[in-house]
Amino acid sequence: MTYSEAVDYIFNIPKFNKRGKTYNENLMRVMDKMGNPHMAHPSIHIAGTNGKGSTAQFIKSILVSAGYNVGIFTSPHLVRVNERISVVENGRERLISDDEFLDTFLDVKDVVDEETSLGNAHISFFEYVFAMAAVYFADKKLDFVIYETGLGGRLDATNILMPRVCVITSIGLDHTMYLGDNIEDIAGEKAGIIKPGVPVVYGTGYSEADKIIEAIADEKGANAINVAKTKYIINEFTDKTIDFSVSNRYYNYDNLKLRNGNALYQVDNAILALHACDVLFGDSDMKKKVMADDVVKRGLLHFDWQGRMECYGSHLVLDGAHNPDAIERFTETIKALYGERSISLLFSVSSDKDYKTMARILCRELTFKNLYVTTLQNERGIKSGAMADIFKEYIADSNTAVYADDNLTELFEQAYSNAVEKNDILFCAGSLYLVGSIKELVDKPGFIRKPAGGRVNDKF
Repeated sequence: MTYSEAVDYIFNIPKFNKRGKTYNENLMRVMDKMGNPHMAHPSIHIAGTNGKGSTAQFIKSILVSAGYNVGIFTSPHLVRVNERISVVENGRERLISDDEFLDTFLDVKDVVDEETSLGNAHISFFEYVFAMAAVYFADKKLDFVIYETGLGGRLDATNILMPRVCVITSIGLDHTMYLGDNIEDIAGEKAGIIKPGVPVVYGTGYSEADKIIEAIADEKGANAINVAKTKYIINEFTDKTIDFSVSNRYYNYDNLKLRNGNALYQVDNAILALHACDVLFGDSDMKKKVMADDVVKRGLLHFDWQGRMECYGSHLVLDGAHNPDAIERFTETIKALYGERSISLLFSVSSDKDYKTMARILCRELTFKNLYVTTLQNERGIKSGAMADIFKEYIADSNTAVYADDNLTELFEQAYSNAVEKNDILFCAGSLYLVGSIKELVDKPGFIRKPAGGRVNDKF
């Protein structure tokens, strides 16, 4: 079997399978036969609606700055499935290689085949990739592994972990058909990762969600630390850096800088990561090393995460905002940073999202010169024409031009060329799948970056 065949196999596994008598029963059987690789290293477990990936990357960056070797499992990927599994060893970060991916895939497949031959159900897509990550990390000399949930928390594949600390990021209305249609129900699902006696650090953004987390933590005897009690001030905010200071009863830092996270919402994620690292080491002597001023500052400065207000040159910004709460934070950052610039938007969204609310927020908070709507290249994408009609209902400025085209490549080339020619900024949002597709386009050799009658100054 080749790497490509392994990837095809994985993507043809159903996303959801019928469960056994208990959640993750099929997965636990597979993991047990492989020696429970997910228990090989101390872990950090992260759930939430928005900010999971960024918070995971912040924690990783701080731990690496302190000299630790770290594995990290995130989702979804933007371009290649390998992005979901990475390690930092001796300060060097790398994704799982194609050869390693294939070897790990086959290790898991041997056990899965054995289980299915006994009449047991095949594990789901996410369970399979999670199992691969655990097997891969188990063979590495790592100090910590960070696992991000895929969907929810209580019934997520990663919830077989017994972590050192749990983290719950901001909560909003997303995946409502699976998790519930109100904040309390969704908070309950996310809080399902809380384990007896394991501290949980959280910053949900909603008092009603906080109460659910606190109640569940109390039931399980878990210390609950709410980062909402942390005070911070933004000292400087530009399109290149964010400078902020933070203080609470545990620590105080002045002039922390984010160089590659030029979005206001990243400050909240950075603070969650600070708390998580502080709690991770308890009262041990190692806490002083990890939480030292120079270690934290270096860690935050080196933070980097694709597809979150990611700038490509001076005319293109990609952000994976894909639900109403994320769109609110997206518009907040644009108004703070680009209030004087002429802006356009390229938008695409999945049909299972609250796209009407997303369109309403975008049109209420921002004025676009051009609005480009395309269709995601998967079975969940809403058609561009239908989405364009929804935007037209909410657009307040009659001068905004709306373009709809199911051909992403052609529409993006038009949108980007127009932005460069007019010295505007093109923002792309609505889906991480859209961001990944655009990254593939702009990174492809021979991509046309020259607008009609103009020269492109951007260098990708």
